Amino acid sequence: MAPRRRRGADAAQEDSSEPDAPKNRPPNTAFRQQRMKAWQCVLTPKLIVTIFSILAAIYLGFGAYLTWLAHTVRDLRIDYTDCIRDAPKNEAGILPPKYISAHFSENAALDPYEAQWQATKRNISYHNGQYTRERDVCIIQFNIPERLEPSISFYYYLENFYQNHRRYVGSFNAKQLLGDPVEGSSINGSTCDPISHEANGSGKIVYPCGIIANSIFNDTFSSPTLLTVPATGDAPPETERVYVMENNTGIAWPGLADLYGKTRYNLSQIVPPPNWNESYFFGYTPDSPPPDLHTWEGFQNWMMLAASPNFYKLYQRNDRDPMLVGTYMIDIVSNFDTNLYNGRKSFVITTVSTMGSRNIWPGIIFLIVGGICLILDVYFILSFFLWKPRKLGDPSYLSWNQPQAPAPGHATSAP
Repeated sequence: MAPRRRRGADAAQEDSSEPDAPKNRPPNTAFRQQRMKAWQCVLTPKLIVTIFSILAAIYLGFGAYLTWLAHTVRDLRIDYTDCIRDAPKNEAGILPPKYISAHFSENAALDPYEAQWQATKRNISYHNGQYTRERDVCIIQFNIPERLEPSISFYYYLENFYQNHRRYVGSFNAKQLLGDPVEGSSINGSTCDPISHEANGSGKIVYPCGIIANSIFNDTFSSPTLLTVPATGDAPPETERVYVMENNTGIAWPGLADLYGKTRYNLSQIVPPPNWNESYFFGYTPDSPPPDLHTWEGFQNWMMLAASPNFYKLYQRNDRDPMLVGTYMIDIVSNFDTNLYNGRKSFVITTVSTMGSRNIWPGIIFLIVGGICLILDVYFILSFFLWKPRKLGDPSYLSWNQPQAPAPGHATSAP
């Protein structure tokens, strides 16, 4: 057998069809013979310093911009958890400043920490006056110290409410929420337990079933009403003193509606969840039918579970009109009892920036990362160029060019 001819770089111009060449030999091309040109990054001191300088400039600049955006947002948060218990019953009293958190300019016309509250009872009508129920109402008067430009958002804020609990997260039926009339045998024993069937044993299905729907936040807020205007402010006409906020459309992500539909259950098959009894005192009837979940954006927001125990949910908004300086009043029908789980509840009125509502943490995180890059950049500059830098690629530092230490026990001879 004739020996194979060895092909190297000097054989690039040879004919690949030589008689003694194996048939399966790949063609002699740069790609097939792995002779493609390649670039290898060599981390020289100048390159390292340049990289960290660019990263520091990007992170510090973007962090400063995000921090500035957060400080341009104006917001007011009022905790009304103890209103029904602690607020005066006959007349408005001073709301303790510890329940108020605000971010406005320092030269504002009014003090945002001056507010009043009052607890009372009112007859609240449901389903176009089909019936009324006496409910606890909290009346809060608060100051808007400077003109707020739209968009203006109204949130409710809950503390110590764990929507991320393992059993809570899965307690719903997706097909039922889409409007499908899921049979009771499928609901029974599903993740909806224990909110799956009527408690009295009638066999009627709870719609919508599950713990999430049953625990929906059901305090209701009126639109703010302008009471007084400071001498330097602009007073609107009496017919426009109510700052109308929309809570039916535009408060949920558009794609969420695709997950919900109008139910196809017969009214005789279903009952409302237990915590909905105040709104559906006589159950589901032709005069008070079950809600259309496809258009109920407040429900869709609630079903978007929060990852932390303290969270905001958008309740209403105004994208058209500015909110004038003055003292406003808002009525809150208190249905959601947070004392059962040692929680707190608040409402928040806020403007929005390019990055949304007020949140200083993204800017702080970018500033921290940029600061770390800047510190490393300074360290490398000092170590490479000032603190006795060694020559780059000096072969004297190779291990085989270092003096060999004598072996243990080897005696050296005297000169």
